[in-house]
Amino acid sequence: MFAPFHDPLVIALEDEYLGLSTDLGFHNVTARTSKDLQEWSGPFPLLPETPASVTRHVGTDHFWAPELVKRGNVWRLYYCASRPGKTCSVIGLAESANPKGPYFYKGDVVVSQHSDTFTQANAIDPCVCADRERKDWLIYGSFFGGIRILPLNDEGFPTEYHEGKRIAGGNHQAIEGAYVWYHAPSDRFVLFTSWGDLGRDYHIRVAYSKEIDGPYEDSQGYVMTDLDPNHHPGDKLCGGYNFDIPGLLKPLDLTGMPVHPGRPPMPPKIELSGVKATGHSSLLHDRDGSVYLVHHARPEGRMGPPFLQIRRLLFAADGRALAWPLTVGDPLMAAEELPEKWRMVYLSRCNSDVVYGRPVTLAQAQAVREGDTIRMQLFCKEWSGVVYRQGDRIACTLLSRDGEALWGVAE
Repeated sequence: MFAPFHDPLVIALEDEYLGLSTDLGFHNVTARTSKDLQEWSGPFPLLPETPASVTRHVGTDHFWAPELVKRGNVWRLYYCASRPGKTCSVIGLAESANPKGPYFYKGDVVVSQHSDTFTQANAIDPCVCADRERKDWLIYGSFFGGIRILPLNDEGFPTEYHEGKRIAGGNHQAIEGAYVWYHAPSDRFVLFTSWGDLGRDYHIRVAYSKEIDGPYEDSQGYVMTDLDPNHHPGDKLCGGYNFDIPGLLKPLDLTGMPVHPGRPPMPPKIELSGVKATGHSSLLHDRDGSVYLVHHARPEGRMGPPFLQIRRLLFAADGRALAWPLTVGDPLMAAEELPEKWRMVYLSRCNSDVVYGRPVTLAQAQAVREGDTIRMQLFCKEWSGVVYRQGDRIACTLLSRDGEALWGVAE
């Protein structure tokens, strides 16, 4: 069935996948299960009841952007609730021996009060990452005071009672949905953040650090705490796109989607030609060791429901992240021969609306291939990346020296 995913998190269990998301159409922290990452079950609650602190502080039983991690034999659910547009928010912790719950309240982790200065940290969008010594850190925050990081103790609560160190954004920059992961081959921590308007130009940027608490730096040498609006810190990883290739994107079948009171019903199917507002990412670590970028998107040209996109996350020789242009499907295989005609999408750092595929030939791009790697010259830039076959499609993903992305699909 169609499952409206917003701020998605997907966990690989032994024989199925567990998906969590912001779903304000339902009460409680909800989850779904899937065998194939395509068809999802109906939502089921993870908490037996709304914690009293959430009701008292925020006055809601709707939850946002949960985080789920396993520590020893215990699953830790970090949930958050907030008053929209305000910094009156709370991140709490609940635990269970079963990943599908029920989860029982352990305590509040971070609580933020509202202030008209809009400068303090907002207690939403939790992410938990372990450092090299396996000590956990909480990454959280959004607009207003930016993205913060706090060390956690063995019980999952902060060891320091303050807002934490700012590692990205601030000054009401449009940033949220932070996710940090340690990439062992490059011995660096990778910071994923989402920027822009979640209904229009949402997109994902990445930066890197030798230490979990920063500073996180992009390919241009800008740190993510840089507040200069002309710098656009962060390498562009993913944004709105339309390759203009028939059949490349599957239509959304909205059969069974809940109808909310006061809202007009959606058509049973939405034909997809392109997608917009790709953002709020997390990582799926699959059972075979593959790593996938998980995020939501919306149909191009309308304010349709957010839906799930899952694409392979790859890494260049220098340790920089590359997002695969095609969503989850067949495994990536060697592309024996490359067609001459392609559609290329240039994900510019300065343009975060839907970008349309440009017809390009390999000769025009001066393409040079060495095994699975490929180099090109387009848009007055030099690009390097990888090329593979996925099912009946050949695609490539490349990076420029200054951290912009180029996606290609063979026609």
